[in-house]
Amino acid sequence: MKLSRRNLFQAAFGAAQVGLLARYGLPTAMAQSASGRPTKMLAIWLVGGLHWESFFAPMTRAGIQKFIPPAQGGNYAYGYNPEQVQHLDRSPVDLLAPGPVRKLRVPVYWNWANPADRNGSNPVVGNAQIYRPEGYVWADPKYKLYEKAVLLVGADQGTAAHASGLIASMSGVAGSTFRAPAVQAVVANAMASRFPDRALPNVALGGPLPMALGLPALANPTLLSSSATVEPTLSDRRDGTWNGLRARKDEPNLAFDGTPMSGTVPATAVDSALLKAVRRERGTSSTGTDAYLEQLYDTYKGASRTIRRDMLSVLEKTPAWEKLKADPAYPEDWMACTGYADACGTMQSMGDYAFALQLLKSDLVSTVTLRGTSIEGFTFDSHFVNGQIVHAQYLRIAFEMVGRMCLEMSLTPSRSDPSRSLLDETLVYVYSDFGRTFPKVGSDHHPATCALLVGGGIQGNQMIGGYDETMEGSPMGIPVRLVEESGDIVTRSPSSQDIAATVLRAYGLLPGKDFFIPGGYGVFDGVVRT
Repeated sequence: MKLSRRNLFQAAFGAAQVGLLARYGLPTAMAQSASGRPTKMLAIWLVGGLHWESFFAPMTRAGIQKFIPPAQGGNYAYGYNPEQVQHLDRSPVDLLAPGPVRKLRVPVYWNWANPADRNGSNPVVGNAQIYRPEGYVWADPKYKLYEKAVLLVGADQGTAAHASGLIASMSGVAGSTFRAPAVQAVVANAMASRFPDRALPNVALGGPLPMALGLPALANPTLLSSSATVEPTLSDRRDGTWNGLRARKDEPNLAFDGTPMSGTVPATAVDSALLKAVRRERGTSSTGTDAYLEQLYDTYKGASRTIRRDMLSVLEKTPAWEKLKADPAYPEDWMACTGYADACGTMQSMGDYAFALQLLKSDLVSTVTLRGTSIEGFTFDSHFVNGQIVHAQYLRIAFEMVGRMCLEMSLTPSRSDPSRSLLDETLVYVYSDFGRTFPKVGSDHHPATCALLVGGGIQGNQMIGGYDETMEGSPMGIPVRLVEESGDIVTRSPSSQDIAATVLRAYGLLPGKDFFIPGGYGVFDGVVRT
């Protein structure tokens, strides 16, 4: 058989991944991950398309003056001056350097001497802004979270439509439907043989699902809208449904075609009868029907293992916020406000972060996709008058929440490797639908976007890429160094495919071998830890 990329793609996404790759003599990175690589993913979708440039500052002095309004707003701190821009590690900033590789830097809205200050005026901008503390978590010298974070800047999503852009962020390819599996599904599939006790490899907590598209059934996403949905759907506690049906017996693990496989299936009498009935249907209709039945068959086997695992009992014993709350600067039940107190909300109103923490800490999952907003569920599709001003307030709060989540993970030991933290074994991937037009031209959809990576497998304190500051209106990304799937290093403007490939490469997965993204792709050079 000729080993082309297309043949490998078709085979690897439809059969037992590890054995097939070994048969072809290729690296089995999907079953083995090098030391120091992440083995979990937390994907955080900040809903609606982001003004990334209002939180991070990837532009030169001239670019800031051209695209960013000057510091203003008083208690609604908005816009910034070049003098506000600082590295998160507080080393000197050269705002004349064109990039594309810089340290992480932001416009500083907080008071370094008193980060909790919400009343003082910032003398750096002539007292035109009142201090805002949100965002300081990324710079806090006690934790140095910036050392574990990298921002990929200016990638072309290939679209400015919400659904298409979101699919591009998850799979690398824009479109109304998935044409490649979501990165969450690829990682879940890759970790399945290494961590068979992870009962739910790919979990989504709201939002569009990270589809597996042809990968084995175990990589399909499970939607859990909240922790309350576990009991009726993934446990056998309800007597009204399960009375007399809980008894399970380990039966031989048979493939859909009856071929013996390793391990056993913990089947109830109903499970056993149903699996036999589905196998009998094989070959009675079309190959398409057989493919659907095989997915159903494998999903049912997975559900049997999941229910036997008793996820509910494990989750009930797993705390969510437990480490960071010991620091009085970061209370568990913190609240944020815009203005003086014009709009306020708790951390719970920004997404199910606590449940995501439980899932990751419990070691029941490989990937969790979290729908994230700002306080009171504010999403970032801000087309309204002065939308970019309101957007900036809420975005700082949202990134404070993401940072606190990462700190809690950094303080939590890994269950599978106590020498590492939960953040070390997890890659946090923060994305949105697309970017937005730069503040001086409103807040409309814009295809140039960013992605934030935090945690395992990456080289931190970096901002890679930038914007073409010679353009009028809202700029696209500048060229960066990329390692193509051929191994060649090229310099070109990045795309959503390149972000997806970089995410997967952090796990030791090999572009063109362990995964396939239509349209060609490269990996951001210098991001993945070797």
